[in-house]
Amino acid sequence: MNRFKVGGALICLGCIVLAGLFIWGLVAGEPWRFWAIAAPVIVAFLGVLGIGFSIGRLMATTEKAPSTQPKEKSAASTTS
Repeated sequence: MNRFKVGGALICLGCIVLAGLFIWGLVAGEPWRFWAIAAPVIVAFLGVLGIGFSIGRLMATTEKAPSTQPKEKSAASTTS
């Protein structure tokens, strides 16, 4: 198996394990039920904040692109 397929298999396995932990947390009882809901919400919220930070950093550090429009010739240079 190449690395791409191994990576895909590990992602699938991780998703199955996390789904099982989520279902177990919902069924297990009161303190675990709270964290079964709160943990994915915290991870998703931090992921959205990370994407926002990445976009902001990109916007803050990107140089202005040079103009692609040709410059207009001045009237003095066309009459010479």
